[in-house]
Amino acid sequence: MKQRKIGAILSYTNIVAKNLVNFLYTPFLLRTVGQANYGLFQMTNSVMISLTLLSMGFSSAYVKFYVSYKVKKDEKNIKKLNALYMLVFSGISIISLLIGFIIILNANGLFGRTLSKNQLELAKNLMIIMVFDVALAFISSVFDSNITVNEHFVFQQSRQLMQTFLVPIICIPMILGGIGVLSIEITQIMVTILFFLINVNYCIRKLNMRFDFSELPIQLLKDVALFSFFIFLNQIVDLINNNVPNFILGVFQGAKMVATFAIAVQIKNMFFMLSTSLSSIFIPKINKLVNQGKSKKALTNFMIKVGRMQMSVLFFVLGGFIVVGKYFVLLWAGRDNMEAYFLIIIMVLPAVIPLSQNVGIEIQRAMNMHVFRSIVYIFFALVNIIVTVFGSIKWGVFGASLGYVISILGANGVLMNWYYYKRMKLDMIRYWKETLKVSVPFVVITTIMLLGQLVVPISSIMLFLLFGVLYVVGYITVYLFFSANSYEKGLLHSFFKIW
Repeated sequence: MKQRKIGAILSYTNIVAKNLVNFLYTPFLLRTVGQANYGLFQMTNSVMISLTLLSMGFSSAYVKFYVSYKVKKDEKNIKKLNALYMLVFSGISIISLLIGFIIILNANGLFGRTLSKNQLELAKNLMIIMVFDVALAFISSVFDSNITVNEHFVFQQSRQLMQTFLVPIICIPMILGGIGVLSIEITQIMVTILFFLINVNYCIRKLNMRFDFSELPIQLLKDVALFSFFIFLNQIVDLINNNVPNFILGVFQGAKMVATFAIAVQIKNMFFMLSTSLSSIFIPKINKLVNQGKSKKALTNFMIKVGRMQMSVLFFVLGGFIVVGKYFVLLWAGRDNMEAYFLIIIMVLPAVIPLSQNVGIEIQRAMNMHVFRSIVYIFFALVNIIVTVFGSIKWGVFGASLGYVISILGANGVLMNWYYYKRMKLDMIRYWKETLKVSVPFVVITTIMLLGQLVVPISSIMLFLLFGVLYVVGYITVYLFFSANSYEKGLLHSFFKIW
């Protein structure tokens, strides 16, 4: 319990730190390497990150099988599971290197239409470093999964906090020294190597992680592969939603428009981190509840408890961004990227639905009922691609966001909630009755603040800070008096007590 509580606090601290660093780091990158080169980096990163699909959901499956063995105190099979995962991810690492270099050799065909000769050469150099970084990250994920399943969240989040600050500390001097946009990836692979070694040392020495490569059970591999396959389909969807629009914009509109879209995606991803960082801490607990045969009512209660916390945080941050975000984007990314403000709101508002229900996804996986979600998501991923291609050609960055919005509303807003209710027998009517109560301060305070800006528009740092403070005070007041339940008030009290 203590690990989860302190881990959750460190997780949100890490998110705040990471985004504060990014808010300072991104303008620096835009001004020093240029809008076009920054867009080029984001575009090539979107292509190389697609290699992460090769993990095929094995990391998520590790938690399920590990917990099932741990509940039975089956140390022998835990060692074999560790060995199996090491072999699988080592193989995936080698395959990612091969595929990555095939992509690099065909870079002219992929980007030749919109990039100059010098930009193509730079893109190839970026992708060479990226592919080695991805390959090493696969092997590191074996140890990272072991830390997660053993619920050592304090170490995990502390390590990530170190990584947050280390990247710019190394990268900025390199850029100032004239290395340019390549500095970003050189720094990333240096940090990946460092924390890979830290992970291995912690798992072997502290967690006593052991491997048994003798007589590995083929049936275990089949079970893991079958379970992982449908998570793999979900990862394809996540890749399409988060990275394909960058690629499509790069193909049809060029690198500069990608930079604007990438800025919007960067802030959108902050909302994803706010949600997934909390739900990831509960993954081992969810698997234990399911393996112990807890009732659907108990699972619904847990989903409501975490869902309310996630939705409260998401609405708080989203409302604040709507109120002061336009002036923030102007200061942070410049007038050339003002469209990012509206893009962020368009993409984040519907995403509150799936982000507040991330625990539901983990319940599905723990119950081995995630097949339907995978099929639905694949269908809407295809819809997303088609809409994004036509939208990008006709309406640029706003068109690129349409497919994402349609897929979120259709897949998550309608079909997944139907599945939770009808097939998984979770009480979604009660879920929405309980969770929607936390939207009251978002609707009330955001509306009041926007009406206030009709009279006094934000045109200076002082007004920016004033509206921000008024929003925070107003939101917290309305939340405590009209939305928060006794558990959430106690959680806030313990949070401030720890600090």
